[in-house]
Amino acid sequence: MRHITSVLLLTFIALTIACSGAKETTNNTSTSNPNYPAWYSGFEFNSDSTSFVARATAVSDNSEMAQIRAEREARALLESYIAKELEDIRRELGRDGSTLVQKPDFIMMLRNAHYKIEEQASLSNSEALETEGIFRGFAKVDITKEKVKSLIENGLNSNQSYQQEFINSLSFQEFLAQ
Repeated sequence: MRHITSVLLLTFIALTIACSGAKETTNNTSTSNPNYPAWYSGFEFNSDSTSFVARATAVSDNSEMAQIRAEREARALLESYIAKELEDIRRELGRDGSTLVQKPDFIMMLRNAHYKIEEQASLSNSEALETEGIFRGFAKVDITKEKVKSLIENGLNSNQSYQQEFINSLSFQEFLAQ
């Protein structure tokens, strides 16, 4: 009986190994895809210790227009991602008891400040690749964390209490430190 159990176990293991086959691994980075530039990663948005970065792609029958569209999209994505984070900070401050950040004029000032991110971002990479007569434009834009802080400070500077409440908050400091 013990011998039969061992044989069945070995047979099961052998069948499992035989049926599993080889698994091909793929690398999802742009370097493995010849249709994408090496600098273009799969992430739309990321940050490091000094800056925020957004990448986008767009298509056109003209290489220049594809690049322009990709740059516009990357700028809009950058502003959108940062705006979401700033809104999360504002809401958190409100939940923690701040009444200043819930005032309509504070919200308007904050939004006007982060809208400037789109125009203040720098284009760091751009190119277009052609495939079958269609151009795909790629763009990478970035903005330093110090510049974001400056834009928010300037946007709120007409009301010092608003500026101090937001800029000095732990949440905003953590956002810049990420």
